[in-house]
Amino acid sequence: MTHYLKQTKTQAAAAFQEFLDERGPALVRLREMLAADGQNPDALLDGTVESLVPLWQWTLKHLTGPQAPSATDPASVPRDEWPSWERYTWEEELVLSMESVRHIDGLVSYLAQVVQHHAPAARWAVARHKVKRYAFNNHPVLVSEHTESNIFLPSVPVADARAGLKGMRELRASRIADYARAVIADLSEKNEAAGGPIDEPLVEVEDLGNHPLRGRELELSVREDTAGERSSVVDQLAVDLGATDGITGVVREDREVLLIATSTWTPTQLREWASRYLEGKLDG
Repeated sequence: MTHYLKQTKTQAAAAFQEFLDERGPALVRLREMLAADGQNPDALLDGTVESLVPLWQWTLKHLTGPQAPSATDPASVPRDEWPSWERYTWEEELVLSMESVRHIDGLVSYLAQVVQHHAPAARWAVARHKVKRYAFNNHPVLVSEHTESNIFLPSVPVADARAGLKGMRELRASRIADYARAVIADLSEKNEAAGGPIDEPLVEVEDLGNHPLRGRELELSVREDTAGERSSVVDQLAVDLGATDGITGVVREDREVLLIATSTWTPTQLREWASRYLEGKLDG
């Protein structure tokens, strides 16, 4: 299978239609899995952003690795049976079982439904970007006339699911609901009640507390457009931050997220440092 980034326009168009065609069946399968587990799909999937909290909790509870008892290793399943977003992104799946991939596929379908309901201007498109190495070129993304962002919805649920299974950090129940709110705000007409613009910050920081092996960690999330379009700048941020007094380790967990080990820095201190750093690099 050809990775999104290496696809021709014809291949990307076919993969895009494949992704769209999968949304309905994946949502049906999600409802069936919920019902089989004793949940009420009609009550749980009520279309609100808040409903993503219990759905994400339910998804996390059912995540398994490929070698878990009764789990299916994706390597044993023909690739044309994988969800297209997984098939055209990863050569192999070493962290999630096939059942977990399908749970996330259903979650992505419902997440898309919620986002499009609350951001009517959102529409599906094949990502095209002037930056040749843009991380989401040829991916099926949500876009709107109100933003230049390309939202590849599976990115955050998949990254968090893998991080959770690997024990890299404890996952917040509100993570996907918060993600949905940010996406909705980005894709919507950017007016507050008073008529002013809504500006998403360059970075957000969360204190993850103490990890049993790595000690205290802060999670630094870089704004999606910056992480995608200026990935090399984020790479350099990680290097320079790692050389700063009080920082004992920096790991770029995925495209948008850095894990910072520190016993002395506060979330506010890190947020201000990273914001100044990125503003200086992006304006330069």
